[in-house]
Amino acid sequence: MFAPRGSCAVSGALRHIHLHASLGTFLSYTSAADFQASLRLAFLDWKSAPTNRAPSPLVISFTPTPTYTLGRRQKSLTPDQLGRLRHPLNVEIKKGPTNNGKVAVGDTGLGVQQFTPEVIETDRGGLTTYHGPGQVVLWPVLDLHSIYYPHLTVRSYARLLEETTQTILTEGPSVQTYLSEEDPGVWADSARHRPGGQERKIAAMGVHLRRHISGLGTALNVDVVVDGDEASNPWARFVPCGLEGKTATSVRAEVGEETWKQWGVAGDGRARKSWYARRWAEELARRLGVGIAQATVHHWLG
Repeated sequence: MFAPRGSCAVSGALRHIHLHASLGTFLSYTSAADFQASLRLAFLDWKSAPTNRAPSPLVISFTPTPTYTLGRRQKSLTPDQLGRLRHPLNVEIKKGPTNNGKVAVGDTGLGVQQFTPEVIETDRGGLTTYHGPGQVVLWPVLDLHSIYYPHLTVRSYARLLEETTQTILTEGPSVQTYLSEEDPGVWADSARHRPGGQERKIAAMGVHLRRHISGLGTALNVDVVVDGDEASNPWARFVPCGLEGKTATSVRAEVGEETWKQWGVAGDGRARKSWYARRWAEELARRLGVGIAQATVHHWLG
């Protein structure tokens, strides 16, 4: 387990931890949530009895198995609604190499795997949303009243997450975005320039605080499926966050296939998501005014 100590090379430097599944292709959302909860508890224990240095901020990143999360105040779903969400979902994934490290001639390296999505309750506000393959989930664990940077309010912290996401989306295959005062998250700007175009959310945000220690965070849609029917498009099964007339989008959908394929990050989609995760952690550290540990820590959970 990672103690949230302040003893990085530079006191207060942010640490980035990327989570992997010990078994299977993707990590369960519940495993990641339990990991974040244990880190938050360590922060809270330190606040109750401060010793040594204050904890350094952390960012956890991961890509989960298909999961629908419910807000803490929303009404219980009907059996029909639950059945619809839990219906098997087809996910296209990059197949790993064979034992000799090679892919067979003529093999595209892609395969379709079927998942039964989980449906779980969370501590965030809002209504139903989706997390799964094609996303990178970014959860900071930090003290809004830390000694390492100016104190944050709930509102300024939420805006910090949104603006951090906006900044990294201007890099790579650039996507222009905007923020809404009515609906949290980050929205693709292109829809505003099309008559009658649906507003499209590219990154969702959910925040839970306990004694100023942060939980949950941001989910960025990198190359998650956002079109098609319910067999492969997880967003087609519900109204995202209860926002009628609005929909989800991804970096890949916004920039188009040609630009996506030409983007200069080597490797498959996992490499692209790793790039976004690291850049997001770096940008958050910059905005907080703290350093960042030189290397990302890779941690495997069962």
